[in-house]
Amino acid sequence: MVKRLITAVCLLTVVLGAIFGLRIFNLVFADMVAVLFGSVGVYELYNALKKARLNPMALPLVISAVIAYPCVYFLGVGGIMIALSVAVMTALAVFMFKSGYTLSDLMTTVFIAVYPLAMFYLFVPINHEYGNLLGILLVLAVPILTDTMAYFTGSLLKGPKLCPNISPKKTISGAIGGLIGGMMGGVIVFLLFDYGNVFASFGNVGRTALIAGNLYGSLGVYLAVGLVGGLLSEIGDLAASWIKRKAEIKDFGKIFPGHGGFMDRIDSILFMLPLVYALFAILGACGA
Repeated sequence: MVKRLITAVCLLTVVLGAIFGLRIFNLVFADMVAVLFGSVGVYELYNALKKARLNPMALPLVISAVIAYPCVYFLGVGGIMIALSVAVMTALAVFMFKSGYTLSDLMTTVFIAVYPLAMFYLFVPINHEYGNLLGILLVLAVPILTDTMAYFTGSLLKGPKLCPNISPKKTISGAIGGLIGGMMGGVIVFLLFDYGNVFASFGNVGRTALIAGNLYGSLGVYLAVGLVGGLLSEIGDLAASWIKRKAEIKDFGKIFPGHGGFMDRIDSILFMLPLVYALFAILGACGA
């Protein structure tokens, strides 16, 4: 427990340091967090699925990981589609011209190109245009508070299991606590931005309110995003747990003592990123 807590604090300090400290000087510094987590996540999932007796292709994944950031940096969210398309085309070429691969191997390769690579690279357009610092903190706060509240609520109240075949330790009470935690995460971001304007003096902050001049409207949206994001975060966590169970592994990696690997840390965030991107894309289309 102590090792897990120390690791969590150190990891959060490094990530927030890159976002709050280095991001002030240049947005690219925060992008590098996404590049690191996304690329290592691909490597870890590739190894996990190999242990599950699947045979994903390395070449398409390496190529897509290399070109993903420049594509997204220069072309925005459309760059994600280009990197994904290159991965699919390369995988099809390998499938056609190199014997030994099955349709399952082809689909597994495409799956890894989408999850986690394409999904995690939504961090970059959020960082630069769709939400800025506000969006990044929403991406982090909701899953972190969901996970934290689910853990402590489940440990305290216990009760019936949520999905015993997938994750035996998770309880229904923990899941409910996690949803409350997700809304708490949304409220924290609301207090920091729309209500308190805490980051007004920071460089490269970008958007400073969800809905400018409408505190009650903003709070309602934050609560809704926290609730939906909490649910998505829990589904993302369960999905990763199911993959690990099928692969017969405890964690995707061992780099973070008590926490596993990079994929173990971003499984909930992966499901939060599309929600936050969609939120700010809609707000932008509505002129909010």
